[in-house]
Amino acid sequence: MKLSKITINNYKGIQHLSLDIENISIIIGPNNCSKSTVLQAIEQFGKADKTLDENCYYRHDTSRAISFHATFIDVTAAELELHGIRNSLHEPTGHFIVRAVYEYGEPVKRFSKTSGEPTHDMNNEGWDGRMGGGNNGTHFLNVFPEVLYIPAVRHANEEIKNSSDYIKTLTQLYKEVIMETNEYLDATRANRELQNRINSHTNERISFFQNEVKSFLNNITSTSVDFKVNFKPIEEFISSSVNTVFNYNGINTSIEHQGNGVQRTFIVSILKGYRKYRSEFPPEGREQIAARRPLIIAVEEPELYLHPHIARVFKDTLYQLADDRFFQVIATSHSPNFIDLSKPNRTLIRFSLDSNQDVKANQVSSDIYGLPEDERDKFQALLKFNPHLNEVFFAQQAILVEGDTEVVAFRQIAEKLMVSGLLSSDVFHKTSIVNCAGKPTMYVVLNVLNNFGIPYTVIHDMDITELGKNGQRRASSTLRQAITINYKIEVLASVRANKKFVLQHTFEAEMPETYEKGTSKSYAAYEFLKDKSLEELPLRLLQIIKSAYGIPLEVPIVHLVDELMQQYLVENPDWSELHDAFQGWQIPVHEQFIRNVWDEINHPFAAAASDDIPSR
Repeated sequence: MKLSKITINNYKGIQHLSLDIENISIIIGPNNCSKSTVLQAIEQFGKADKTLDENCYYRHDTSRAISFHATFIDVTAAELELHGIRNSLHEPTGHFIVRAVYEYGEPVKRFSKTSGEPTHDMNNEGWDGRMGGGNNGTHFLNVFPEVLYIPAVRHANEEIKNSSDYIKTLTQLYKEVIMETNEYLDATRANRELQNRINSHTNERISFFQNEVKSFLNNITSTSVDFKVNFKPIEEFISSSVNTVFNYNGINTSIEHQGNGVQRTFIVSILKGYRKYRSEFPPEGREQIAARRPLIIAVEEPELYLHPHIARVFKDTLYQLADDRFFQVIATSHSPNFIDLSKPNRTLIRFSLDSNQDVKANQVSSDIYGLPEDERDKFQALLKFNPHLNEVFFAQQAILVEGDTEVVAFRQIAEKLMVSGLLSSDVFHKTSIVNCAGKPTMYVVLNVLNNFGIPYTVIHDMDITELGKNGQRRASSTLRQAITINYKIEVLASVRANKKFVLQHTFEAEMPETYEKGTSKSYAAYEFLKDKSLEELPLRLLQIIKSAYGIPLEVPIVHLVDELMQQYLVENPDWSELHDAFQGWQIPVHEQFIRNVWDEINHPFAAAASDDIPSR
């Protein structure tokens, strides 16, 4: 079975949080916003602890119970055979919906939901699945996935102790290999002969000791006793522990001498090997079913301690592991390179703190809020070929542009504003300038950022030009498409009260006549701007960048599509294609391109902003 949703109430720094879980779920956000607490909660959910310490309760308020809820889907026929599970399923959906409630000082109460809506609630209705094992529902622990929690700092010694399941399994495998060899059979025969010779001894001291024991025993009972040596050097040999030896540059060393990165990778490696082994060669009976329990790998900052190249390899390995039906991966991360929404069954969760310092979460899965397939493909391709885009998920605010030229130019101008004292260094460093690779992808990115609640400013070309790149006059249909995409971007920015500005035609059109494009547009922009003072910069471009960074202007810039188009029409009365394009243009239906999945209760300004959506 697979964990698909978890809800956490009143646990450590989390008052209430509900998350959808996929094959791999990546949690991002600033420090101290309870990312690790989610991993700890999942681990705690599957533990046998009957009570929790006072420090586990939200803000140490023990008057409110800690509760965990989970929904498991894809329950297998084998898992149904585990005690108490078949009769504990949610009948309408066939899912396994469970909760654990920890009233302070009271034993935990575990129940499953068998009827009603498949929600995670604290009511009594529908929660009548006992799962076996009394109120504690201890049999639930037999089916709950095994959780491997790897904190940011954890020593691998625990995983290679002789008492660990993994090393005991390896030891038993080595026993089987040894016992099948002819050398072992010959040694066993020689061992028996040696044992017989030892026990036929004539040692005077041993005989005296034995006779004293016998005489006393015979005086009281009719029982006789003999002592024989049970000499089993062969069994002791094959019962020896398996040592984990790491070889690097021809030198063998133990786990203690490995770096933290190797140790953390080894923990995942040995668990993966053990689970796959148990799946391929399961034990008998009920142990066989238990051995097929899925494994949830809950890992903090998997990129930690790893060289960037190795971190990418480790990321790819974890993502591949998550596609195996026996594994799910839930990880916290501070690395943009660890995000990959380009394949199905992935989800990205962004944590932040509200004004009350409570945790809130926004998330996006690889279906990108149900976008049409062609738009989703554009976004996923952009993520794949422009990994810098992932930085936007970590940004406190973002400036979205169409290409690399704008990224280079805007950053240069922002640095000049910072040096001049007009822009604070804090705002400069917390703002990411993101290349969206054109407007068709840009408006998909806006949908994602709207649902994530990340504030942004979008700056794009108006692209209303008489001639196309081929030097030919642009048709009315082409101009109409440009108006439509401009309008979509404007509406998407307005629904969450974000800012939008446009360059009059293109970035180059904002430059003075002395500007030379050169063969590299980005380098040409850098060369032109690097030695310019603020007073020498194109005024319109400077005003747009000031506005993007929140520097107030005497007269604020307003770039509404309808007003700009009226201006173009007045300035170009003889441009027939443009007049035809605007006359025949229809406002696109908002529901067809706005993906609104955020909670308007938590974000009331979203509904208010919708009243300000521009219309004709």
